[in-house]
Amino acid sequence: MRNEGVQSMNPRNTIARRSFLNHSLALGLTCAIARNTLGVVPQDPVATAVLGVAPVAGDAAVIGQAPAPTTLSVPPVMRLAPLTEGRPSPVITALAIDPSGKYAAAAGDDHGLRWFALHGSNQPYVNSSVLDAHSDGAHSDWVQAIEISATGKWLASCAKDGTLQVWRRDARSDNSGIGTDASGPAWERVHSQRVEHALFTIKFIGEHSLIAAGFSNSIYRLDLDLMKWSLDHTSECSDIRALAISSDQRTLAYGGRDGAVRLIDLDHVPAVMDRQRECVMEVQAHTNRIRAMVFSADDSLIYSVAEDRRLVGIDRKSESIQYQLDVGAGRLMAIERLSEERYAVSGSDNTIRLLQPSKSLGGGRTFQVSNVNPEGTVEAKEIALPKTGKLAGRCKLIGHDGTIAVLRSHGDYLYSGSFDTTIRSWNISDALIHLDDEGRFIHPVSAQFENSGAQERIR
Repeated sequence: MRNEGVQSMNPRNTIARRSFLNHSLALGLTCAIARNTLGVVPQDPVATAVLGVAPVAGDAAVIGQAPAPTTLSVPPVMRLAPLTEGRPSPVITALAIDPSGKYAAAAGDDHGLRWFALHGSNQPYVNSSVLDAHSDGAHSDWVQAIEISATGKWLASCAKDGTLQVWRRDARSDNSGIGTDASGPAWERVHSQRVEHALFTIKFIGEHSLIAAGFSNSIYRLDLDLMKWSLDHTSECSDIRALAISSDQRTLAYGGRDGAVRLIDLDHVPAVMDRQRECVMEVQAHTNRIRAMVFSADDSLIYSVAEDRRLVGIDRKSESIQYQLDVGAGRLMAIERLSEERYAVSGSDNTIRLLQPSKSLGGGRTFQVSNVNPEGTVEAKEIALPKTGKLAGRCKLIGHDGTIAVLRSHGDYLYSGSFDTTIRSWNISDALIHLDDEGRFIHPVSAQFENSGAQERIR
């Protein structure tokens, strides 16, 4: 079950690094505790995060004054309990954060959907409720995506088995997303849909529609009011991995195996019953499979990441590539927009990169794009790209020891799910303050080094 994500292939170096970090962390904690006993507030950011005490400006010791205690509002590392005793925790391939910021849903290679409080106990596992284990219509293969609607009313998931599940928040849960008991909102499954191919990605359009796509050229729509399933668009791409909805809910962007970014106008409703929507923009952005995409805050740009290890920004008005970055290191799997037009990207090199793209320069190299047409023959063409522009505010978040398959954000926090079976929380404001000289922030718990030698077989 774990054949799609392999742990470190260089155990000697990994153990040495782990030993060094553990020794350093233990020494730092010992010193911090000793200073705290004397009324001195620790200044080390790692010790501060672990001990949960607030730093005080200045180097002088504060004698006779107790430090103001604080607690991590979100556990720094979370794991899901295995569905079967004696089995390992699942790798994390799907994650969603409730609009309230208090709860999350996650799933992975053991096919189960968990719902849990982000502020609850996490030793050794988060206290979660399993929504669909062994029930009729439950997933029977890797869960690929989980989404929660903007109001928190709906929760949906899709998997490699071709199953889509839709859940509705129980009426006993209030509108703020806080349930009537410690476990949070209750959920009722209201729909289960199966197609003959894998489903990889889903997105809500407001509170009344859900879009789904996967290992075919079909983009489906589910009417949540009538629970009516229909074919909304037929694409030239036969393997769709990424969907994005503009903030005004008027445009759908999608991408997949052929590396092209395409747009559909959601405002245009076909005049004839069952007529499909048409593609209104197509830009060849990547040389390999697109894995994820997101709109900019003002919807003017679409950012996509792919297995060609590149971040690309497409301007909707000019329908052209305006930004690009060859990230290198590993194949990119996820992208998430943060505040101040900062973007988090991650992939198979176990590292999260925070980027603030700036406008690229005109003129650039060309590369060959190979597409497989419906007849099975390969067509090759040259695509010209602009030169790579400068990037401001680049930094790396380090701590995972496996492919980082999914990124989600809420407020100041970024959440990352990985093949190393952990969900990690990152306070972005704190991370940016405590970067080292190389622009890195190492997670305070079980930190590893970037490029630890893990070699993943990308799905």
